[in-house]
Amino acid sequence: MTQEEIHKHILWGAATAAYQVEGAAYCDGKGKNSWDEYYEINDIGYDGTVAVDHYHHVAEDLRLFHEIGLQTYRFSVSWSRILPEGTGEVNPKGLEFYDFIVDTLNEYGIEPYLTLYHWDLPLPLLKKGGWLNPEVIKDYLNYCRILFEHFRGRVRMWGTINEPASEVIEGYIQGTHPPQEKNYAHAFQVSHHYNLASASAIKMFREMGMEGKIGIVLNPMPVDVLEETPDNLKARDIAYDFLSDWYLSPALTGRYPKKMLEYCQKTYGSPKIQESDYRLMEENTGDYLGINYYMRRVVKAKDLDSKSIEDQYTFVKVPDGNYTKWGWEIYPEGVANLLQRIYNDYGKKEIIIAENGIGFDDQIDESGQFQDEERISYMHQHIDTIERLCCEGFNITAYYVWSAIDLLSWTNGYQKRYGLIGVDYKTLERRIKKSGFWYKDFIED
Repeated sequence: MTQEEIHKHILWGAATAAYQVEGAAYCDGKGKNSWDEYYEINDIGYDGTVAVDHYHHVAEDLRLFHEIGLQTYRFSVSWSRILPEGTGEVNPKGLEFYDFIVDTLNEYGIEPYLTLYHWDLPLPLLKKGGWLNPEVIKDYLNYCRILFEHFRGRVRMWGTINEPASEVIEGYIQGTHPPQEKNYAHAFQVSHHYNLASASAIKMFREMGMEGKIGIVLNPMPVDVLEETPDNLKARDIAYDFLSDWYLSPALTGRYPKKMLEYCQKTYGSPKIQESDYRLMEENTGDYLGINYYMRRVVKAKDLDSKSIEDQYTFVKVPDGNYTKWGWEIYPEGVANLLQRIYNDYGKKEIIIAENGIGFDDQIDESGQFQDEERISYMHQHIDTIERLCCEGFNITAYYVWSAIDLLSWTNGYQKRYGLIGVDYKTLERRIKKSGFWYKDFIED
């Protein structure tokens, strides 16, 4: 393809997630979810009660997305806004809110990309064991069916589950996300339940004859070493399997990496897998692979004999590397290395870059404008890499900047700004940043 053909081939968009932008945590019948409780239990000075109040500013926000020239917008639905108890009666006000989003996007000619689950589990389901309880998979499928039936023909791009690796590692190993556990056995069983839930949703989507495409969204990372010693190379392979391939392999083949699976089942007795689980996953891989790319990881060996996988390696910084103030490396070539490995390991796949962005401490100048040259540089470098990969034969069909608008960054609160649109957190006034105008010009070019 020529550069012009590539530009037209890719849908250019931006993304958000329900809990991070909506606010209105207790409005219009919405039920409590895992993150509402998290902020109550952990008094850390902020929560998602208001976030950036997208719920009450939705018409303005969608108009700004249109003004930026987005061709597609990725958003998630709050499960507890649709089903306040996680199951049972549907909350009509919740559906009305997302009806407005979907219908307005379609009127603007912006392709809706709906993520079914982005970390915010209804609290009653968390209380009955959360994703560790296989019954939650049935609850999830009931919720999916409601949305499939309701948005049939109006939404053609669907994501099943966002970044299961993040919720498994941070929620069940590091204890920094709900449900704040530190249990490897639970972690690997939950990861399996996520895979079963995603495969089951894909199966349902196809059985219902839904238009469009559906897939899971992962956040795999390339893993490198500074010094190629035998121990460091072993640590690199362990880290890549743990962080990335444990999720890539089942999403693309329905099977887990053999070595990691044997280690986990021997060391932790987990995950427990039925033969029928494999058939379900193998027969219901996605129409595309969604990838959230932010950075690579560089590791060296630590205690390779530890029963804790995270103690077998440690992250290191690259001398003279380009890092943000939060220690995230800016490394656009990492997405090329990652996709090349995926293609080498699993063959050619349709890829959607479902998130790509960076958090900065954006400052407002005297005229009230957000000057975010660092974000423009980041986007420019990564988009150049994406377009180059398309020239080389990679099938990348959509790209989403994270994020469309400033938002609540989970355990980082409101310190990091990610948005193409800036928000004054005191007044909730919105204005397009310099990066937003840059993106507009790029899309229109």
